[in-house]
Amino acid sequence: MKVIVTGSSGFLGKRLVRALQKRHHVIFNYDIILGYDILNVQQLEKCFAKFKPDVIIHLAACSDLNIYREKPEISYKINVIGTRNILEICEKHNVRLLFASTCCCYGNNNCHPSNEESPLAPAEAYAKSKVISEQEILKVGLPHCCMRLATFYGPEMRPALAPAIFLDKSHKNKTIEIHGDGTQTRTVTHVDDVISGIITVAEFEPTHTVVNITTEESVTVNEMIKCAQKLTGNKNKCKQVTDRPGQIYKEDISNKKLRSMGWKCQYTFSDGLKHSYQYYLKNGKKW
Repeated sequence: MKVIVTGSSGFLGKRLVRALQKRHHVIFNYDIILGYDILNVQQLEKCFAKFKPDVIIHLAACSDLNIYREKPEISYKINVIGTRNILEICEKHNVRLLFASTCCCYGNNNCHPSNEESPLAPAEAYAKSKVISEQEILKVGLPHCCMRLATFYGPEMRPALAPAIFLDKSHKNKTIEIHGDGTQTRTVTHVDDVISGIITVAEFEPTHTVVNITTEESVTVNEMIKCAQKLTGNKNKCKQVTDRPGQIYKEDISNKKLRSMGWKCQYTFSDGLKHSYQYYLKNGKKW
């Protein structure tokens, strides 16, 4: 397939591009770092007309919750207007859109486990922006697909991600701040499992308009920290701080639909964090 990947220079994007290339797909890297802007409709048009993609995997977004709160207007433009631009051009050129949404769309819906038909209750602005884009894509329907990605971690991850912070702080024997009481759960998923999930959807017949891409293993924040401490051998201090606004308290999500497409999760959280820590050490104790 000929595939455009937006956000191709990010943590997920660069690893996805490498994986797609190994499967002999032809890739066009569309990223603001490379001078390609999803808010520039004319530039998008030229790229589609020249490259003639079969699929676009749309990862580009403002995903840092702190940045979204600080710069809500530009973040909204990137996440919602940018996605709308891509959807309209996909329809014009008959290209399949695979949209990177988020499992955070389920928020605190009190439905456990949540599947693709469960109610959405986004608790913060980033997830709300993804829901808006999902609604626009779902009005069109197949062959497009909204992929609800778990929070993912692994080698090359952003230093601001919780698993990265916990490993770094634990390795350096520094105090770890816990937002709230640490009993909130996440189905954090190794980045390579997310990538294999995306590729599964891309290569599968367009059948589903929404697919969860996540492990079904729920881990508390406290358990994540204990796992990091076990790997580093340090029993560093932890202190509770004010909880984050829009906190999700229980994340329990089904991946039955993705598994029915032949996907299998390769990493437990403990194995994935060990893999991440090994990378951290080999990479000069940085991500």
